[in-house]
Parts: sequence; structure tokens; C-alpha cells
Amino acid sequence: MKPCIALLVAALIPGVVSAQGTGQDWPELNTAGVSTVYVLDDTGVEVSGTLLRLTSDSLVLMVGGVEHRLDAARVKRIQKRGDSLRNGALIGAVVGAAMGLIVAGISDCPGSDPGGSCPATRATAFLVSTGVYAAIGTGIDALVVGRTTLYQAPTTPPQSARAPYGRRVTINLSVQW
Repeated sequence: MKPCIALLVAALIPGVVSAQGTGQDWPELNTAGVSTVYVLDDTGVEVSGTLLRLTSDSLVLMVGGVEHRLDAARVKRIQKRGDSLRNGALIGAVVGAAMGLIVAGISDCPGSDPGGSCPATRATAFLVSTGVYAAIGTGIDALVVGRTTLYQAPTTPPQSARAPYGRRVTINLSVQW
């Protein structure tokens, strides 16, 4: 009986509690091959510079020859220069496919029967149109240099909308006849 009481008392004694770190990990942030980044902070100011290092609680950039440290809690977005050319190729291919269908539908067949059925010629016109427009879309997308978002901070509701200490007050009203 005494060992059970001792075990129960030991289990009920409060232990040492340590708070979780407030440091922010950078989820899904792939910095491989990234040199210049654009960082937007919580005040709306954007800083661009060379990425030097990431720690759990800060981001360090080289801006104009000077190290610039940003707290992780203040970083709202990190972007790099350039984007994928895939979307330009896809848009061009869709436009090319639509144009290819039109061209294949109204084109004449070679040879002695211009109004006849020539599936190979029509399929070739469709494929060439799709390929040419995909290349044009890729070229246009390459000329317009965009940005790729590497990190986006999770959005939180304003402080006034959050209940203190995680508690919420709910009022229920019911009417019965």
C-alpha cells in the first residue's frame, strides 16, 4: 500500500515546465541556389539583399555591404527574383491548341482533292500550332521577370479579434414557445 501512495504522490507533484521557444522555423523555405531575396516585414517595408544565413529567430541579409538582421517574427514574406516559365508555356499551348483546331478545321488538303479528308495534314497543323504558340508563350514569360515566393507567414487575426489567453466567450440565446 505504501509504494502505491508514494507513486501517486510522485505523479501528482507538479514538475518543471519549460515554455516553448518563440523562434520561428522557416517551413518549406528552400534557399538552395538563392542569392538575392526580397523580404517584406510587418510594417510593409521591403528590403532586398543577399541572403547570408537563416536562424530559428532571424534572417540575415547583406544590404549595401552591411549586414542587416530581421527578426523572424517580423518577416511576412520572402521572395526571390525569377519565376517558372511553365505557366507561359501552358498558356501558349492552350492558345496554340485553340488556334490549331481552327487552322486544322479550315485548311485545305494538298493534292487533287482539296476538300477531302486528310487527317495527317490536319493533325500536323494542330501540333505545329500548339508547339509554336507554346514557344511564344515561354519567350514572353522569360521577358517578364517575376518573383517566386519562398516563404509566406501565416496570417493571424488582429489582436482585437482574438480572445485573451485563448478563451472565447459565447452567448447562446434560445426562445421557446
